[in-house]
Amino acid sequence: MALLLCVGTIMGQQDKAAIKQAQKEAKAQMAEAKKIAEAITAKVNEKTATDEEIITECKKGQAYIRKALKSGMIDEKKLGEAYKIYADLTQFPNNTILGYVQKGQPFDTLYFFTNLKALTTALQGEIKNTNVTKGETGNENYLKSRKANLAQSANFYLFAAQLFSEGNKFDKALEAFETVMNYTQLYPEVDGQVKYQIPEEQIPYYAFHTAHEGKMYDKMDALFDKAVLYTENAAATKQVMVESFRERGDTVAWANYVRNMTIAEPKANESYIQMLIAYYLKKDKEAGAESNLMLPYVDEIIAKDPNVLIAHYGKAYKLFESEKYDEAFEVYKKCTELKSDYYDAWYQCGLCKYRKALALNATVSSIKNQVEAKKALEKTKELFGEAIPYFEKARECTPNEPQKWAFELRQCYTVTGQSEKAAEMDKLL
Repeated sequence: MALLLCVGTIMGQQDKAAIKQAQKEAKAQMAEAKKIAEAITAKVNEKTATDEEIITECKKGQAYIRKALKSGMIDEKKLGEAYKIYADLTQFPNNTILGYVQKGQPFDTLYFFTNLKALTTALQGEIKNTNVTKGETGNENYLKSRKANLAQSANFYLFAAQLFSEGNKFDKALEAFETVMNYTQLYPEVDGQVKYQIPEEQIPYYAFHTAHEGKMYDKMDALFDKAVLYTENAAATKQVMVESFRERGDTVAWANYVRNMTIAEPKANESYIQMLIAYYLKKDKEAGAESNLMLPYVDEIIAKDPNVLIAHYGKAYKLFESEKYDEAFEVYKKCTELKSDYYDAWYQCGLCKYRKALALNATVSSIKNQVEAKKALEKTKELFGEAIPYFEKARECTPNEPQKWAFELRQCYTVTGQSEKAAEMDKLL
């Protein structure tokens, strides 16, 4: 037991010695950084420091102060001073690079960004660890100016994001954009003071499109809800989001996304409804008669908004394709109510009657009962007659395109005994 106590005492003494040495080293590092900061400050004030000297010396000073801060051995009462030194050593290079920007001179974007991160860390540390004193000799106004610098730096991050994006360094661009978007959470000291050079809702919009350019799809997914709030280009943002699923090679995810989006806002997404109808029709065709993806979808759209024309037309098309002519006819009629000059809908109304007549006519020769056969034939003629007004409405919509309606009208007029009108159609063909 005595031996253990002795060992413990020795180890305690060694720990104290190590701490003391670390504190001494941190103090020396801070002193070196301060010396460099004061020297470069004097030269900057005298306007004798070159740009190269500012950047070189500040890099040296930053290395010293970072080591001191990282060690955790700086006296708590000295932290405010340490961070002030750090802020000065990062502010000068930042100002130098902004001078290059104003003169249109080239500069190292990555260094600008790295130094900017150090600058905002340093300013925050100084503000947090410096007690406010008021009066003529107080530091209240000085700390206000430091907060102003920290608030202004949000726009420097925005500038860095733009530069990285233009240089195709999309990961760095997004890091900068994310800093901007979370700026007041990262730096609550300046909450309410940050004024961006562009509308705030535009920032996630730019970030979203940067993520798309970099094929960083997980970032796109996370940014979309905020990006689409930039209403001026919301349509373009939606389009990019939708098409990104195709880029990923995930058509199922694409279909699910478009489905949810269109059902939520049918009227605003009619072009996407049309795209998804085409997709579901193709899938239904590939899978065979048992597949029915399209009809439930358009029924959901119609239930949400009964005035979406393309949904009704898609439903009518599917019913017609399934030879459900009576049902298709009613839905095509609804299309004409929604759009009175809709050639396709009028034509398809007539075609429903026409096809039904052809199908019934094909059965007449197989009916052995003469009376029933005659009834079927009369019904056939009746259906051809019922088709005429709808084909004529199609003709009204496209009077100069007889190839779209003249053949069917000739057939209908011929069957119903209207030979003069049939001849008129014949001349148009």
